[in-house]
Amino acid sequence: MIKLSLLILFFVMLFSCSKENIIDERSYKFSIPEGSKLILNREIIISSGMGRTFFQSGKVTAEKDLNIYYPHCSITINTLKDNDQIIKPASFNIIKVIDDEEYVQGYILYASNNIKISSDGPLITGLVSYYYLESKREPDVRTLECIQWDTPYENRHLSIEEVRKSLGNIFSLIINKNIQT
Repeated sequence: MIKLSLLILFFVMLFSCSKENIIDERSYKFSIPEGSKLILNREIIISSGMGRTFFQSGKVTAEKDLNIYYPHCSITINTLKDNDQIIKPASFNIIKVIDDEEYVQGYILYASNNIKISSDGPLITGLVSYYYLESKREPDVRTLECIQWDTPYENRHLSIEEVRKSLGNIFSLIINKNIQT
């Protein structure tokens, strides 16, 4: 029992100390490093009363028109206003990156008796990346969030290629090549 405990402790320490440094941008394990830049190439509008606008397949997309099972991103702001807000072209420094997971708990609806029964776990998950942004020209812009929803077993974070495809020509993404090892 003691040997097993020591073996488990050894592997926990080994894997907690090792940090995989993925430098291949095509990999789903590659995360946009801090110090990268996001360049807004044209004006975008945040609709009245909203805190974000969405992008999918290179186009600005209304939330109701998103296909959540395909890669998409949104840009978020800090201040909600009663009128549309225009975000002008600007350069944003990516100052912090958080890769996280979101869950949606679903219900099973039986057609025969119309009873809702909670499932054992989340039916879909989203592996989301939050890119915290900073810009002197557009200080109210907070984050770029990129996600795709899928089953818990099939899900993964978006690759840089998928992020770029979601943003299209609206944004340019310049990756910081000075990655710490």
